[in-house]
Amino acid sequence: MELIDIGCNLTHDSFDADREDVIARALEAGVVHMVVTGASREGSEMARALAAGMPGTLSATAGVHPHRASTWDAEVAQVLRELAGC
Repeated sequence: MELIDIGCNLTHDSFDADREDVIARALEAGVVHMVVTGASREGSEMARALAAGMPGTLSATAGVHPHRASTWDAEVAQVLRELAGC
């Protein structure tokens, strides 16, 4: 069986010190693919950058978490559209 983690919050600053180690441990544990969630403009940009660095292993989402809804504006919407390839 192949394992896919559909909600990795790897953009959170709590992973700054060991993000690569966390990914390596997941792969060693049998996770074959991880979807890195973007919960803000900045987080979505970082999620895409992480995914670009590990194609086939990481994918990314682009969005704004409801807790950050106050950051939403036309510029954020445009950036997220671009990140999503829309």
